[in-house]
Amino acid sequence: MIFGFIKKLVKYYINKIVSWLRIKKLQLELDNEIKKYHDDLDKKVKKPKIIEQGKFGEDGYTISIGDVDKDARN
Repeated sequence: MIFGFIKKLVKYYINKIVSWLRIKKLQLELDNEIKKYHDDLDKKVKKPKIIEQGKFGEDGYTISIGDVDKDARN
């Protein structure tokens, strides 16, 4: 009688651990897929170039945002 109870108790906790491990595996797979998606998206999206000349507040200070040629900024 007591051994049957212990056997059921062990089965219950083993099932809980297996279920928890499955959930952790799924979370890890989802995290990896999300990271891969974000990396692919970062490669596709062009980030604007920011070019500053001079110091902020001084005469001749300029800032250029976007695809700016080096010759065009002077």
